[in-house]
Amino acid sequence: MRLLPSPRFILGANLPWVGYGTDIGASAWYPAGGLSSQLASQELLDGTFATLACDGITLVRTFLLCDLRSGVRFDASGIPTGLDDAVFLDLDSLVAVARQHHIQLMPVLLDFHLCGLPHIVNGVQLGGRSRLIEDPAARSALVDLVLRPIVERYREEEVIAAWDIMNEPEWCLGTGPRTIDPVTFGALQAFLGQAVECVHESSRHPVTIGSAGTFGLDLVRPLGLDVYQVHWYERFGWRALERPVPDLDLGDQPVILGEFAGRSASIAKVLDTAKRAGYGGALVWSVLGGDEASAYPPDLVAWAQTDASTVGDTPPESGSP
Repeated sequence: MRLLPSPRFILGANLPWVGYGTDIGASAWYPAGGLSSQLASQELLDGTFATLACDGITLVRTFLLCDLRSGVRFDASGIPTGLDDAVFLDLDSLVAVARQHHIQLMPVLLDFHLCGLPHIVNGVQLGGRSRLIEDPAARSALVDLVLRPIVERYREEEVIAAWDIMNEPEWCLGTGPRTIDPVTFGALQAFLGQAVECVHESSRHPVTIGSAGTFGLDLVRPLGLDVYQVHWYERFGWRALERPVPDLDLGDQPVILGEFAGRSASIAKVLDTAKRAGYGGALVWSVLGGDEASAYPPDLVAWAQTDASTVGDTPPESGSP
């Protein structure tokens, strides 16, 4: 299955983690590694992928390194020196399950909690990595010693649909959660651009970034993304979702709805609206996520089992605010 462009609207799901930040790589909680060393996690992942495949879900977005609490080695000054020995074992386990169930993956390399205020749990630093974006030398180490080895290793892997550099990086600017140590717009854009270039150099796969909403697209427009990705929740207002994709000024590149709340009372309305607006697909948030927006609702499965290609054939009106 091609990610995009596709003759049909792609319906997918976020299955962000079994355990946030501990699925990939060794950690204080799982010293032997993440998914590859945890039989219960493997069984849960396998059963969940089987359900998704049976329901017609063809694309899964999943988080890898999150805030770097697992899988990455650092020097005494906090600069990354490389990946630990469990990272590829865990990634191989994830890829194998997806391949078995004929599902494509959109792995998310990093999460905005990277820039969270630092705190220590079980001797492990959570968040507190804003320097890796602000400092050019630290930024290069993160890209070249952490991200590049991953995308190079899986450069020919057919299960990978696209690489997602970072989940909702806009929040690293300090405009959202109060628990963020903010970085500057210029530094964040420079980091994202360097990471996009890394994927283009090291992999044959498309690259995207999980923009928190249409309000954050200025950050990613100049970066040469292959697929744009917008997240939408009802607090952003329906007019934001109804806005025709051509009006987003993203050129000719395809655009997907990377997140929408599974707990929405209007799943069919969200999907129909996204399709009419010109999105090429939509991924529900989320399976196994556990937060207040997460759900895998029956309405999603019902919509998936209809002839989705007949939904939303009316072209969007241009010029919507």
